[in-house]
Amino acid sequence: MIRILLSSFIFIILLSSCNKKTITPSWVRINSFVLNTNEATQGANSQNITDVWVYMDGIALGIYELPCKFPVLAEGEHEFTVFAGIKNNGISSTRMRYPFYTSSVSTETLTYHDTIQIFPSINYVNNMEFAFIEDFESAGIGFVKGPTSDTNMVFVLKDEHPEIVKYGEKCGLVHLQPIDSLYTGSTMEVMNIPKSKEVFLEIDFRNNNSMATGVISGFPDGTVREHNPLIILNPQSTGQEVWKKIYIRLTEDINQYANSSSNEIFLLGALDSDNTYGDIYLDNIKVVHFK
Repeated sequence: MIRILLSSFIFIILLSSCNKKTITPSWVRINSFVLNTNEATQGANSQNITDVWVYMDGIALGIYELPCKFPVLAEGEHEFTVFAGIKNNGISSTRMRYPFYTSSVSTETLTYHDTIQIFPSINYVNNMEFAFIEDFESAGIGFVKGPTSDTNMVFVLKDEHPEIVKYGEKCGLVHLQPIDSLYTGSTMEVMNIPKSKEVFLEIDFRNNNSMATGVISGFPDGTVREHNPLIILNPQSTGQEVWKKIYIRLTEDINQYANSSSNEIFLLGALDSDNTYGDIYLDNIKVVHFK
């Protein structure tokens, strides 16, 4: 079934190559994207690309939820350009092209009645920087416990819990229980992110307890201001947790104070009222922005 997200389907009729009496289309299928990364400098290649923006010979064909199959009234050789789409802040109604992924360009040959499949392969764009990466593969953890926190973030090892760790050899865990029911932490590194640039936070998470995240602004006089949480990672049912990924747009919060000079990311988790314990697993936390 074709799922068109933002507009009705645009039929492309190429008069030079189409028989005007033919109404049977060619078909294009796209199932998923492959993200390529340099793990040493860009972290793991985890992604949550939900949509594809499709262009043929520079003309927009539509925006589709993955996996998708859609008709094109054309045949012969054509250039397809596809862009990766995400749910901004994890919200279905705020889908957008992710600005930090490249497009994938390929030449495909269409045949009426037949289906061709496109396999998009993308990278991070060149004109960006990683202000922060925590993949939990180093000796220490890049989050420091806050003064009100009664528990800490710890490592989970793949050797001990292969059913939990998905990327690399380790991930992070915040474990909450009635006697240790609150975690507050912030990035150990102070980030100097330029104003008026797109900024996103990427987080992989697996949780049966909610967690909030947001921005802390620092000022030249040494004072700091913690913003209201931007996003709450909703809990999954205990025993049914899976790894998810969210893209959180930080641009407006980073630009909120014109005289701020630095930024940090905070995490806040309190034991949910209906839980006897809470486990929040984290991995591949990245802050990315344009140069």
